[in-house]
Amino acid sequence: MAPIIGIDLGTTNSVVAVMDKTGPRIVPNSLGERLTCSVVGFTKSGEILVGKKARRGAIMNIGRTVFSIKRHMGTNFRVRIDEKEYTPQEISAMILQKLKQDTEEYFGEEISQAVITCPAYFTDSQRQATKDAGEIAGLTVRRIIDEPTAAALAYGLDKEKDQTLLVYDLGGGTFDVSIIEIISGVFRVMGINGNTRLGGDDFDQRIVAHLVEKFKEEHGIDLADDAIAMQRLKEVAEESKIELSEVNESHILCEAITMSEKGPLTLETTLTRSTLEKLIKDLVESTRSPIDMALQDAGITTSQIDTVLLVGGSTRIPMVQRLVKEHLNIAPHRDISPEEVVAMGAAIQTDVIAPIGAELEDSLAAPYDKEKMVVIHMTPFSLGVGLENDQLGAIIERNSTYPTEAKDIFTTTRDFQEAISFPIYEGESPIASENTFLDLLRIEGITPAPRGVPRIEVTFHLTPDRILEARAEDLATGQEKKITIQATSAKLSDAEKQRMITDAKNRVTAMLRSRVADSIEHEAQETINRLDAVLRAQPDNALSKELKTNREKMRKALTDRRDEDLEDLTLEAMRLLAQVEAMSS
Repeated sequence: MAPIIGIDLGTTNSVVAVMDKTGPRIVPNSLGERLTCSVVGFTKSGEILVGKKARRGAIMNIGRTVFSIKRHMGTNFRVRIDEKEYTPQEISAMILQKLKQDTEEYFGEEISQAVITCPAYFTDSQRQATKDAGEIAGLTVRRIIDEPTAAALAYGLDKEKDQTLLVYDLGGGTFDVSIIEIISGVFRVMGINGNTRLGGDDFDQRIVAHLVEKFKEEHGIDLADDAIAMQRLKEVAEESKIELSEVNESHILCEAITMSEKGPLTLETTLTRSTLEKLIKDLVESTRSPIDMALQDAGITTSQIDTVLLVGGSTRIPMVQRLVKEHLNIAPHRDISPEEVVAMGAAIQTDVIAPIGAELEDSLAAPYDKEKMVVIHMTPFSLGVGLENDQLGAIIERNSTYPTEAKDIFTTTRDFQEAISFPIYEGESPIASENTFLDLLRIEGITPAPRGVPRIEVTFHLTPDRILEARAEDLATGQEKKITIQATSAKLSDAEKQRMITDAKNRVTAMLRSRVADSIEHEAQETINRLDAVLRAQPDNALSKELKTNREKMRKALTDRRDEDLEDLTLEAMRLLAQVEAMSS
């Protein structure tokens, strides 16, 4: 049976993991690499590239390559390529589709189900968009799980000691901090905070701005006006940042980065670790407040933290590690890959949802009893409805565990109302309009009565994926209205989603056809080469005429890309070549 896969859908890189008899393990992509770049490129010929190919081609594909789409999930942001617009869900689905295809090739069977992770501080609309992306990619999304919680699952899988864990998750585009208590296999989230607009991309941008300024001072030319130069700077900035996690100086060289009246100009400089730290100091320092707020929500102090787990590639930066150690007065735990731990936790969650099978379960190497494993999640945002005078009536309070259900009674504000609308918001301000608007719940058919008489019960249900479902019921008549919340700005209609799913399937079909065609054409060219070699060695062979005729037909079919004819002609050529070989022996 095909496994359910765990996917860490990252801003910069994405990772796939599965559970087997030894526990969670990473599934390599088609290049044999454990990380897949979360980059999508659109070539001028219409091909869609995902991963390293898209990243490598970005310089020559300016304006047609999409980076860091995760930062736009749950918004009305659109990518415009060749007069066509793509939503963040569609771009993310292309990444997920690539991960799905690579995993299918690895296992040799179709993959249809997944657990996908997202930042703990993602809003309802961002989580829904993540789930939509999975469905567009052809996956049944069994669960959306918070990245820090997934990391805690991976870390705590083989730990028998009860402890309180702080997960500091700083990735390419988002930052989360979660306080998680682990007691006898129960993982209870106690506090969450973060910033969905902070990550390694921001560090890279500081380096790019620094390089642009230095070049301008030296040559009087502003590289910010040159799209190709800026893409090259972005790449060297990230490479330099990564290098400076291991060394104190990084040599940066961009030959012929732009042209001047005197000819091409080269950018060459040295970036030191101390300069990098000055450039990003305020960004790194800004992570202190979310740590304190998460601790406050959890009702504990730093002295009560037993373990600090660093998650995300940006936590490899020495300055980040120093800040965490100094702020919490505890050395971070570093014996697990910060880039891979989230996907591994997602894989563990797949086994909790659907056991990997008794034959594997009995041989698990780690002390792992999924019957006792329980994850108690917590929502970092209040959910409520807008009331008269723009007040927020909270129904599910911040820091509530989920899945959960809560309800409240409301009434009309005008005499003989026959309908009532409840704008639904997510956030902490007592002023409704200052929070994030999610959707509108409207119930009609209320029995006309003086204001204040009707009793309308509004129920909020928060699913295990932390996606909100709302229901309004007129208690007098039983009339009700139900909706699953989707942020209006990012909402996909059923028709839009189905169109995207169809487009995604067509892309897979086209890709598979292309692969088959490439294989046929490659084999045909190899056969033509063999025919050439035989005709050169034996020009007067009894079969020379047939060999030449077959070769020319193959060349014509190859030029015209008639793959069906190529297959038949290749078989005919192989028959003739076998006859020549038999005659020679």
